[in-house]
Amino acid sequence: MTDQPGPAAAASHPPPPIVYTERLYTPWWWYLAGLAIAVLLGGEFATAIPTWIAWIPFGLLLVVMLLGVWRFSSGRVTITATEFKVGEKTLPLTSIERAIGLSSTELRRLVGRHSDPTAFNFIRSWVGPGVQLILVPPAPGDIPRVSPEQFEDGALAPSVTPYWVVSTRHPEQVLAALSAASVFIV
Repeated sequence: MTDQPGPAAAASHPPPPIVYTERLYTPWWWYLAGLAIAVLLGGEFATAIPTWIAWIPFGLLLVVMLLGVWRFSSGRVTITATEFKVGEKTLPLTSIERAIGLSSTELRRLVGRHSDPTAFNFIRSWVGPGVQLILVPPAPGDIPRVSPEQFEDGALAPSVTPYWVVSTRHPEQVLAALSAASVFIV
């Protein structure tokens, strides 16, 4: 027998309760734009091939465009009692030093020319405001040295990103959920 917990042990520990969740939906009019693009491209096919066959590429284009817009809506922000999750990435709340609410302008500036290339960005262009999560810096001994094959100058590689920038329609609610979890709010 091994000392590894089995599926029964994992099932006995339920996941922590969700404190806040938000799905970053695309605007409704994007579906109309997808429909218009499918009609336009379908019309191009109709000029080149017989009309009865042109319905096939139009139908395929329509499905692809609408599925593409729907897929853009898959971004989700979730906060539990122990972690902050955006998309597929998870961050323990103990790794967050402080959180800052960002207006649309501040968010665009932060992910634009004032950004850090090592930062993690979960940005959706159709969502205006957001939050910046500044992470606890690693201890000096925790930063591994990069091998000379990776960088010619032997530079140091950070072991974590300095901050996360996340789009959210309700930054005040995200900050309130983080504050309830004892994260310092600026």
